[in-house]
Amino acid sequence: MKNYALLLALLSSLFLSSSLFFSCKSAKTDSFFELKYAKSACKGQCPVFDMTIKEDQMVVFNGRQYTTIIGIVQIKLSDEKYQKLQQLIKESQFLETEAIGYNRAFDIPITTLEITKGEKVKKQVMYIEKPENLEPLLNFLDLLVLELQSDSKTN
Repeated sequence: MKNYALLLALLSSLFLSSSLFFSCKSAKTDSFFELKYAKSACKGQCPVFDMTIKEDQMVVFNGRQYTTIIGIVQIKLSDEKYQKLQQLIKESQFLETEAIGYNRAFDIPITTLEITKGEKVKKQVMYIEKPENLEPLLNFLDLLVLELQSDSKTN
């Protein structure tokens, strides 16, 4: 009887420790995707916003200053635009290259791009100079911001 109670206690503690181990694992899967794009203020009227795009194709735009949208707006990105975005990320090799450091020029807004894909996370902070490989991706994101703002005017 004593051995039975000891065995039961041992199995209980083993079950408890294994459940704690599995619950602490990262929730990110290989398909996890998140892109964060933001622009900061300057001394003039530079648009200040941040935008997040997730794997479910939802776009959350937060216009802070000098944008036609002030506040948070959510839209779903079309399959075509989402695929184009993924293609541009792949072609830019953003996640495979080292971030470049730049000296901040006076009165220039900061552009920040951060992409998480699976377990890979990369963040690039840019001013006037931008890596050439990112130009198509940044242009796509800027056009998306303009579309969001023009759509808000018509609604």
